[in-house]
Amino acid sequence: MLRSGTSPKTGRARALNAPRAALVETNAAGVPIVINRQQVALIREEWRVVDRWWTEEPVYRRYFDCVLAGGMGVVVFHDAVRGGWLEQKA
Repeated sequence: MLRSGTSPKTGRARALNAPRAALVETNAAGVPIVINRQQVALIREEWRVVDRWWTEEPVYRRYFDCVLAGGMGVVVFHDAVRGGWLEQKA
């Protein structure tokens, strides 16, 4: 029997709202205009996170809190260390 919040495949706890890979098209300034084939209607907020720069696993991310054309909110970020875009539901 699995406890609530565990993965059925591994039996281990899984993170809630864990980031997932996203398909993001940007304008020339690097601002998202299409996320997972949906047009971005509004950028509510943008911020950067620079952390753990003194370690072997630094964090350099540029986040965008977006509203898509269908009204759904999503937060995407570009990971400058590993490359690529990831998403989290807002």
